[in-house]
Amino acid sequence: MSTSDTDIDPEFRPIFENRVRFAETDLQGVVFYGEYFTFQDEAVSEFFRQIDYGYEQMERDGWQVHVANTELNYRDAAEFGDELVNEIRVAEIGTASITFEYRITRSADEQVLADGTVTHVAVDLETGETRPIPDAFREAVAAFQGGLEASD
Repeated sequence: MSTSDTDIDPEFRPIFENRVRFAETDLQGVVFYGEYFTFQDEAVSEFFRQIDYGYEQMERDGWQVHVANTELNYRDAAEFGDELVNEIRVAEIGTASITFEYRITRSADEQVLADGTVTHVAVDLETGETRPIPDAFREAVAAFQGGLEASD
């Protein structure tokens, strides 16, 4: 990491809950693995809403985010009807990237079902080129997560 990067060490925050729909399960009766990426994406979108810096604000400020990398580790299976808790935190904000850590648990027993990361890159709306993440976004994350720590 460069000296311009910022590391954050917050606790995971429950960001939203969902109940497994029949359409999200496969022939084995468990949530199809690809659905967890949708849950992860929904968690990021909800995080943006909760910090009051959603996609609409990004657009007004002339930028957006593109997914650069995503990883998920599967720990246990969810089944039709299970209530799930999606948790997320910003693990790192670089000059032009944001890395989230994500995990999903079953509400009934708090078993971790999957965990992983997703990294977004800030992109200028007009040029399509990467650009620095605005200070206003950084401040919104810091306020929501209780601060940011500068890394050396």
